[in-house]
Amino acid sequence: MSGVKEELDKAVVPVSMVGKLVPGMLVPVAPESPRNTTVAAQVTMVDRVIDAASGTSGVRLELPNPKYRLPAGLKCEVGFRR
Repeated sequence: MSGVKEELDKAVVPVSMVGKLVPGMLVPVAPESPRNTTVAAQVTMVDRVIDAASGTSGVRLELPNPKYRLPAGLKCEVGFRR
C-alpha cells in the first residue's frame, strides 16, 4: 500500500475489551465531520495496564493516510466489537 500511515494517540477502551483486542486486528475508524468517512486502522499495541479509577485501558492504532487527506488533530470514533 502506498502512502503515509499515521499512528493515532491512544484510544481508550473499557476494561471489558481487554483480552479481546490483539495487535494486527483491523478496526473501523470514523473521523469527525466534515470527512464522514470510515478507514480501517490496525491495532499496533494494547496496554497491559488498567486504570482502576476509570475502568479503562489504552490501545494504539495505525491507519493509512495517503496524501495526508486526514489533517492532524481530528477527533475520531473507533468501532471496537464487544
